[in-house]
Amino acid sequence: MRKNNIRYILLSISLIIIISLSACAMVPVRHADPNNPIRTVAVLPMVNQTNDVEAPQYVRTEFDKKLLGYFYANKPIKDTDQLLRDQMGVTLGAQLDMTTPQKLGELLGVDGVIYGTLMNFDTQITGFINIKKARAKFKLVNTKTGETVWHNGIGIKSETKTGGVGSALSAVGAIKEATQKEEIPWVTIESKSEDSFGGALLGAVAEKAVSKVLKAPLKVETNEMLNRIFFTLPVGPVVRSK
Repeated sequence: MRKNNIRYILLSISLIIIISLSACAMVPVRHADPNNPIRTVAVLPMVNQTNDVEAPQYVRTEFDKKLLGYFYANKPIKDTDQLLRDQMGVTLGAQLDMTTPQKLGELLGVDGVIYGTLMNFDTQITGFINIKKARAKFKLVNTKTGETVWHNGIGIKSETKTGGVGSALSAVGAIKEATQKEEIPWVTIESKSEDSFGGALLGAVAEKAVSKVLKAPLKVETNEMLNRIFFTLPVGPVVRSK
């Protein structure tokens, strides 16, 4: 019996080490690219295609935070918004079509601007199946040439189902999304089940309320979405002092 316990402990330790090493291997090592002509960037207000008026600014801010790890000099969002509002009368992402990347670069004093569109950002709660969705796309444009040098987008979805009913509804939803042939694909990162309708419903409502109070809506889905979007972003040339 004791030998079995020791064997179990050693096996558990081995699995932890393997998982840890795998996780480290998955984190890419990034270095500044001196050949990238885009040094300074501004993350512009996002186009909002959702019913959530606060979500675009939340996603935009999270994007800006992650951008700091990619060797660019970010123009503060506050300064960007003030210049756009005072000089161009622009307060929404949908108004950016009224100007050009070149004019934006001149106004903001940056080499590149990042446009974003938030396509989905919502929690659907029925009790039978509760789904959280976050989907967006971004592009980086050279303000000297007007060329789009990078673009990427993804949709992230997690769901909680109640027994067979939830599974059936999830399958119907998956078929519907597949037939729509949407430009930006969906990826399901989590799918779990609850035994009872009441448990699933109350859990989803409570989670949504807490997220709103903490001002971190769909935190997991947003983080996963941005991680996948950033995966293909070229690094900038700014070498930061240690």
